[in-house]
Amino acid sequence: MLRIGVLGCGRIGRVHAASIMRLPDAALVAVSDAFAQNALDLATQTGAQVRSSDAIIESDDIDAIIICTPTDTHYDLIHAAAKARKAIFCEKPVDMSADRIRDCIKVVEAYAVAFMTAFNRRFDPNFASVHARIQAGEIGNVELVTILSRDPAPPPISYIKTSGGIFRDMMIHDFDMARFLMGEDPVQVFATGSALVDPEIGAAGDVDTAAVILTTASG
Repeated sequence: MLRIGVLGCGRIGRVHAASIMRLPDAALVAVSDAFAQNALDLATQTGAQVRSSDAIIESDDIDAIIICTPTDTHYDLIHAAAKARKAIFCEKPVDMSADRIRDCIKVVEAYAVAFMTAFNRRFDPNFASVHARIQAGEIGNVELVTILSRDPAPPPISYIKTSGGIFRDMMIHDFDMARFLMGEDPVQVFATGSALVDPEIGAAGDVDTAAVILTTASG
């Protein structure tokens, strides 16, 4: 039985908690949140205990943690969890800084703990099938991958201010899927974006409509 603690009981924390509850070989042991009521509500729904994040990381009865807290907390939590030798599942983005992400990779490798970022699309049966068929050579060499994503509605402005922006927070899934399907990392990136749907998103420093062209070494 894999014993799990969830750090952060907001929208995505509740999604992951619900998923854990459906797994026969996993148990949600404890949850934490900066807002006590959020943690209490999720604990009541799932039967988990409410503990502090530090207590969850240090607890002997927890094997793995899911980090669903704001992005600016991920760095410290990853370092603490790795040193406590917990397996780690971290929501994206891992951090706003590439150098700090490299620091996280180093500490995870140093303590030899399992780590995964929440790139869930690779495990979607439809995307996985496309990848398998490409690998099998069904369509020949991949020349162009077109990916189009939409959210049903703009996120709250309060979320925009801390999310890291559309490229880091949403389009990061498309970047991962492009790498997954092409089997290559990009060597050139062109990006553009505008706030066309909600002017408040532009005022908050982000865009709501964006396009990116990635070019790999093979062209």
